[in-house]
Amino acid sequence: MIIRSRALDVAFFGLFGRSAGLFLVLSSLAAAISLDGLVAIGPAASYASARDGIVITCSDHSQVKLQILAADLVRVRASFAKELPERDHSWAIAKTDWTTPQWSVKEAGGEILLVTDELEVAVHRSPLLVEFRDARTHRAINADQVPMMHDPASGAVLAAKHMGFEEHYYGLGEKAARLDKRRGQFTMWNSDTPAYREGTDPIYQDIPFYIGWQDRAAYGIFFDNSFRTHFDFGANLEGYAEFSSEGGEMNYYFFWGPSIKKILGRYADLTGHMPLPPQWALGNQQSRWSYFPDSVAEQVVARYRADDLPLDVLHLDIHYMNGYRIFTWDPQRFPDPSAFTAKLRAQGVKVVVIVDPGVKYQPSAAPATAQPATARPELGSQDKAYYVFDQGVAGDYFLKRQSGQLWVGKVWPGDAVYTDYTLDAAARWWGGLFRAYTDHGVAGIWTDMNEPSDFVDQTGKTQMDVVAFDGGARTTYAQNRNLFALGMARATYEGLLRLRPDERPYVITRAGYAGIQRYSTMWTGDNTTTWDALALSIPMFQTLGLSGQPFVGADVGGFMGRTEPELMTRWYQVGFLTPFCRNHAEITGYDHEPWRFGSYYEGIIRKYLKLRYRLLPFLYTALEEAHRTGVPLFRPLLLNYQEDDNTLSIDDEYMVGADLLAAPILRPGQTSRRVYLPRGDWYDFWTAKPVHAGDLQAEAPLETTPLYVRGGAILPMGPEMNYVGERTGPLNLTIYPDAQGSAQLSLYEDDGLSPAYLNGAFRRTAIIYRSAGTETGIDVAAPEGSYKTPARAWIFTIPNARSAASVVLDGAPLASRQAAASGPGWWQSGSALSIQIDDDGRAHKLAIR
Repeated sequence: MIIRSRALDVAFFGLFGRSAGLFLVLSSLAAAISLDGLVAIGPAASYASARDGIVITCSDHSQVKLQILAADLVRVRASFAKELPERDHSWAIAKTDWTTPQWSVKEAGGEILLVTDELEVAVHRSPLLVEFRDARTHRAINADQVPMMHDPASGAVLAAKHMGFEEHYYGLGEKAARLDKRRGQFTMWNSDTPAYREGTDPIYQDIPFYIGWQDRAAYGIFFDNSFRTHFDFGANLEGYAEFSSEGGEMNYYFFWGPSIKKILGRYADLTGHMPLPPQWALGNQQSRWSYFPDSVAEQVVARYRADDLPLDVLHLDIHYMNGYRIFTWDPQRFPDPSAFTAKLRAQGVKVVVIVDPGVKYQPSAAPATAQPATARPELGSQDKAYYVFDQGVAGDYFLKRQSGQLWVGKVWPGDAVYTDYTLDAAARWWGGLFRAYTDHGVAGIWTDMNEPSDFVDQTGKTQMDVVAFDGGARTTYAQNRNLFALGMARATYEGLLRLRPDERPYVITRAGYAGIQRYSTMWTGDNTTTWDALALSIPMFQTLGLSGQPFVGADVGGFMGRTEPELMTRWYQVGFLTPFCRNHAEITGYDHEPWRFGSYYEGIIRKYLKLRYRLLPFLYTALEEAHRTGVPLFRPLLLNYQEDDNTLSIDDEYMVGADLLAAPILRPGQTSRRVYLPRGDWYDFWTAKPVHAGDLQAEAPLETTPLYVRGGAILPMGPEMNYVGERTGPLNLTIYPDAQGSAQLSLYEDDGLSPAYLNGAFRRTAIIYRSAGTETGIDVAAPEGSYKTPARAWIFTIPNARSAASVVLDGAPLASRQAAASGPGWWQSGSALSIQIDDDGRAHKLAIR
């Protein structure tokens, strides 16, 4: 956070007449960085062209490289008073082999101008200012307000951008803040922050990527700098948006939309697309700190099944371990983990276990070679020798201080050491350790405490002399703290993939950096059992989605404190549509499994969990879109309607994909609320009645959450299930025509378990509905892809249809039948028309007359 005095304002404006040094005056309220002075980069003296851009040499020997990666993506990299360093590496970047688009460079009017089909990048020579313009209209999109700056003493760097009068800002990863970040200031420093609330900053995870919106057009900036960084969107100085870092390079990527969806797609290209998790990850998940012994965990699952509550995953927190030692099992609480997981798996429930990065510091009393080897070290006694610690020391895999001594922190097992995930051999060793779980039937891994948390010093100040290998560069803790969880997730994901190459890894993380979506899903950490926490979760999910993370969620009911039945019920009415749906509670808190509050509340929770499972075809299709395009499943209205100024700050409503809009109740005792529906046609999900766009007052008794379907959608729903894959059945496709009488769907399906979808083993089916005049038809295209679904029926339902005289399938009449009958045919029930046909994997045409 940077807070300027009036003296700095004068210095800024003076820059335009000279290239003097700047002094940053910080008030006593400044939270993080402390600079004695900032020096502006010198004027451009010359430039040299390369294949993919230009390198500018400045009068003070600084260099600026403008690298054109795509017509809408430009990288800006600067070094101050010296040449650009030869090493150019980022753990966040997934794609480095860009095909350089057509571009040109010229000089005119004191500017160096780079031009692609979509962008103009103008570099004003003196002072050196970078401006991005729309290549079609030549309108300025984003521009430096002052030259890039640095502090020669500390190595800090800063860029200040002009902030438009109507400019709005979104993103920055996990922030306990509202959706629109305008007038906010934020710090990037992964931090263990239990019981956070709105305004707590930083918290667990940081993504230094934001989206700017102005005049209904959007751009993006990714400041790829893993040091402690700061963003200020006009909080302390009218007219400026800044990003700065306490060290490292000035290195950022500029994305041009103007569509936000296009920016998110390009960001996913750059930092990696989320792989599809196993489909059961979309199922309901239950957790507690902690369920033990094994018999208690089994009782939880048995109660779920007895109460007809869907469940796919049970989580084991830290008490399954032997003395909090990771990669071990407690011999009394879980004496036979293989039998335990098999028993739950027979009921359709997978087991996910927590794994922290802290390895118990336990030097052996005798040399490691004196300890007898065992084929199952995770099941043995660890009292005399802890095999993970011994192996890590033998391989020299743990982080050390500059003195060469191990960095010893303190977490759940007491004194603990931490793996250097930047060392390839250490990362591979870590990944191989997961056989302690996979050999016993564990289905997924929940990584926690990976900021990294250290009970001795949560700030990291006393750890700055810790050094990471980092490809031989031996970089400091200041550069690597924000990367630690990314490295842990990478090593975990890749290890699971090696151990089970035919299964999709499932990894959950608490902390992360840009690119974390390549390896892990995430949840928002240790929230509280409050209505404020419920309300805050929605903009947090939306912000994470706008920061490249599609698979997110929070602890349903809140983690810290005692929840109450109304809050729990309303929380499930949000959670049933979030990608990660998990009920979790702290160790000393009152139990809050769904049945704890009585049958009335449990019945409402059951209703929404069952609806979630019926909506799985819709949710999975939206999740695959996120994998393929980078556009998240859980969305702010802004993402689908960025031309609508009314959506800029709406963060108490959300959309799932393009077609479902939810407006949940977020305050106690509330039974109705104002809802805003953007332009277009809408239907009430519960009644299928048309609803006008604009503002409305929605009734919402405790049993109901306001839910709307976009006109033009076809909503796929499957059968009720106790767990994902339990049964197959008819696929119900409800048609909600728009004003033109049209609706469409592209339904995605695959086996839900293996990586085969990456090689074409999927099925994508396009369905189009059209109604004009007396002609109404449904076209089902031949599926794309090699995956074959089990035999089933399609049931098309048009809720508000006119009376039909006949239905023709592929030119032949289809029989009329009663709704209670079975087999292909058509029937009417009130105003709803339903048609059932066999899904035989071929194209079909239906005509309704």
